[in-house]
Amino acid sequence: MTVHDFDRPAASLTIDGSPRSIGLDVVRAVALIGVIGMNYVGGLMTPGRDLGFWGRVFDPYTGALSTRFAATFVLVAGVGVTLLTERARVSNDRELIRGARLRLARRGLLLYLVGYVLDFTWPGTILFYYGAYFLLATLLFRLATRWLVIIGLGAGVIGTSVATWTTWKRERFERVDWLGFDRIESIQDLVVRTFLDYTHPVFPWIAFLCAGMIIGRHFSTVSAWRRKVAAIAVSVVIVLYVVTTLLDRTSSRDGVIVGHLTSMQTYDRSLVYLGSTLGIAVVAFLIVTTLSERWSSTSLVAHFQRAGQLTLSLYLLHVLAFVVAVDWFGWIGAESLSTALWFAGGFWIVGLAIASWWHHRIGRGPAEVVYRVFGG
Repeated sequence: MTVHDFDRPAASLTIDGSPRSIGLDVVRAVALIGVIGMNYVGGLMTPGRDLGFWGRVFDPYTGALSTRFAATFVLVAGVGVTLLTERARVSNDRELIRGARLRLARRGLLLYLVGYVLDFTWPGTILFYYGAYFLLATLLFRLATRWLVIIGLGAGVIGTSVATWTTWKRERFERVDWLGFDRIESIQDLVVRTFLDYTHPVFPWIAFLCAGMIIGRHFSTVSAWRRKVAAIAVSVVIVLYVVTTLLDRTSSRDGVIVGHLTSMQTYDRSLVYLGSTLGIAVVAFLIVTTLSERWSSTSLVAHFQRAGQLTLSLYLLHVLAFVVAVDWFGWIGAESLSTALWFAGGFWIVGLAIASWWHHRIGRGPAEVVYRVFGG
């Protein structure tokens, strides 16, 4: 087979010239599959409609898979932040530290602005929040690990406190107008939407980024600790699910406060939800990275790795595909779970093929080129 000059290896290189991690790229690709699937189900299905077992599993608001893929995506972002800033973090070189902060700030600002604009067409887009996480990472990446743990826990406490208090107020028929609004019309709305409201607010979602940053600091020795950490994460998830299942058999969760504090639902933002989702994200991350490294020489892993380096382009493309096929031309409109999943699966098969070919023949995706030019 002839190898052309423009053929590029799947691994590619990072901005400092070191080889990219196979596992991180594959996890991004796998997580994006789930994000696309849940987005398409959410876009085509009526919230709360009972579609049986699988309908409850795939419900993007209350289902067992709700936000789990997105949380894994944020976890991987945290690992990436650490790897991107590692040289600056361990040094006392002010220029390196300043350069790392500037790179994170520029990337975060671009994602924040693009996400803000995209939100008018694709409400709740994670890009908006992703940008906020990167902006906050400029302050976080040099903190000691214990402070990342404290900040993650604090974010969880704030998130569940606000969600519980809000629900309690509404149960008393008291209005909370500064939360739950549809459009951003002021600076206050922007701040509330970023930190407390809607799909992936900083409180509690910054906890997933902090966890990823901690993992990133030990990523080079992952083979030595992944079994132990995976066992702990699985144990935490099992315990939390068992506890909530047992509580469901009693009347102790009938009250608003106890119900929220022990809820597994995304928008209740409880510490139980946070712990279980983080545990699932960590286990998924460790399993996918292990398998991708073990089978790194296979063509399937190479395709996923290439796609994982074009996730920003693929994310924007999946929004465009939905808008064109559903909103503009009405080619897909049946309110069916199977239709939504076939649509998502079909998009990913085509998207994976396009992304793999593009990276192999051309290099970075179009969105990634803009991202690197602006963000460094």
